[in-house]
Order: sequence, then structure tokens, then C-alpha cells
Amino acid sequence: MKKFLTVLMVAMLMFVTGCGNNDISELNVDETKKIIEQDLKDMKDVSEDSLEDVYGLNLDLMEVHVIKENTSGDLYAIIKTTDKNQTKKDMENYFEKVKTFNANYSPERLQILEDRVEKEIGDYLIYIVAENADEIYENIINNL
Repeated sequence: MKKFLTVLMVAMLMFVTGCGNNDISELNVDETKKIIEQDLKDMKDVSEDSLEDVYGLNLDLMEVHVIKENTSGDLYAIIKTTDKNQTKKDMENYFEKVKTFNANYSPERLQILEDRVEKEIGDYLIYIVAENADEIYENIINNL
């Protein structure tokens, strides 16, 4: 019975921790941008001035950053940072400010913002705000 429980616990641990994207250790930023922009159209860079001055992001912590949005309210960010914890806090504040600045969003659009994808791939943080954010993320994983 002990062996059965041990095997069951190991199986459950594997299920809970998953084995999907843990083996992806590096990200090709240009390829990832192409994959995302197949689904999200008319994406424009958020200016560095806005990122720093309006949204309060510390770009000095970011070795690589691509943050784009469109007029529909879709947004994605690909960030390689020297301090993941601080950048995650900064991004959380960023999304709160986006919500504040866009108070006229419909309840559905605000829910999409709340349900955004926030993932790590290797040294990168990935954020996707879109109706089909989970599907876009799966496309990234499947094409890396």
C-alpha cells in the first residue's frame, strides 16, 4: 500500500507542477513577436517615456523589453530583466494604471485585462492581454 501511495503522490506532483514549458529555457524575441502578432493586429510600441513617466516602469532593470498595444485594448510584453520580482511588481502596477487610465473600458474588456496571461519562459516574463490570450501563449509554446 505504501508503494501505491508513493507512486500516486509522485504522479500527482508531476501533474500539479506540469512538464509543459519548463524545458524551454530561452526565448527568441523576434519569433515570439511574430507569433503573437499573427493574432493581435496593428500593435504599436508603447513609448519608453510613457513606460517610465506615466506607468512607472524601471527600464534600467530590463535587458530586453517589447511592450506593444493596439487601439482595441490588446497588449503584450516580452521582458528580460535583472530583477524578476521587482519587474513583476512594476508590471502589476502598470496594469493597475492601465485600468485606471481606461476607466471607460467595458466590463468585458476589464475582465480580459484581469484574466491576462503572465508567464515565465527562461529568463523572460511574458504578458498577454487579449480575448484569446491563453491560445496565443499556447501558440508560442508550440512553436518554440
